[in-house]
Amino acid sequence: GSSCRAPDVVGPGEGPRLRARAAAAALAAGLAGVSGRRGGRMSAAEGVIVRSAEPQMGTEEVRKDGWGVAVAAVVIALGVVGAVYGLSTLLGLPLLYGGLALGIQWATFLLHGWPKRSEAFYDASGSLTHLAVAGAALLADPTRAPRQLLLGVFSIIWCTRLGTFLFNRIAGDGKDDRFTALKTSFWRFSIPWNLQVAWVFLLQLPILVVSSAATQPEVGWLDGLGWALWAAGFLIESAADAQKFAFRSVASNKGRYITTGLWKYSRHPNYFGEIMMWVGICVSASSVFSNWTWLGWLSPAFNTILLGFVSGVPMLEKAGEKKWGNEEGYKNYMKNTSCIVPWFPAPPLSDGGEAK
Repeated sequence: GSSCRAPDVVGPGEGPRLRARAAAAALAAGLAGVSGRRGGRMSAAEGVIVRSAEPQMGTEEVRKDGWGVAVAAVVIALGVVGAVYGLSTLLGLPLLYGGLALGIQWATFLLHGWPKRSEAFYDASGSLTHLAVAGAALLADPTRAPRQLLLGVFSIIWCTRLGTFLFNRIAGDGKDDRFTALKTSFWRFSIPWNLQVAWVFLLQLPILVVSSAATQPEVGWLDGLGWALWAAGFLIESAADAQKFAFRSVASNKGRYITTGLWKYSRHPNYFGEIMMWVGICVSASSVFSNWTWLGWLSPAFNTILLGFVSGVPMLEKAGEKKWGNEEGYKNYMKNTSCIVPWFPAPPLSDGGEAK
């Protein structure tokens, strides 16, 4: 349970909360950074490339960087379109769903994101895309079985709550520093929007499969188990978010990390709730899965990989270690508190700085 090394970073000074919705930003930062001046991957958690720094590069370097980023961006865009089209065809899904995801993301990017050099609507557009795709699937047929109806409603409730939370966050913070380096070029900045298309489509995959299924088995124990898991996960994520919001609203907690409430038992209880919800949806959807539609389990698998190994925990590790790595209390919390799955809390420190 302690293989990760950082809790969720909090406080206005540490940067915004890294969640699945912003996983695309982290991936884009690394992918776009392959052609940077030092030849290494750019870390969105460690450095910010400001626009004023661009002229300091030689003309040839700028040209090479621009071509490298453009090629990477085009490859990613084509890969996303190919993956969405391929999965839709393989699983017998209407192309409408993938088209909605692509249309909303690119419309937001072209009409606001790039002209304003702004990520203000990035998270909101992600939630809107989830809402549009799930809503279209739910309304595709006026006659819906209980499973189809309930899973669609679950998805809409999740994305509505999450979208509101994330929009309020960016409205309060003003900007998301993880995007600063990406806004230096059209192609670089297009990458996170394309990756968000893939994230939305893959996450909604079990909903789309269930909604498109010609036959619906009777509601059974898999549905009951799945719905219970979703409800528990929703409550856990909502409670973790509320606890962090309350923690951050106290002036004395500025620049500190949270270790109370659910955060006492897990360094990332919000991630645990998120993962549990989508596992629950897939458990219920498994009543319908057959043959290739078992690929619906890509949804929780993809989400878990992003949160645990790509953009969530790894980026927070670096930020937390840099800020509090020399504090004994922080070391104790890192060493003895479960990374994602809630478990026994870290023992208190003795006067000598050792865990009791």
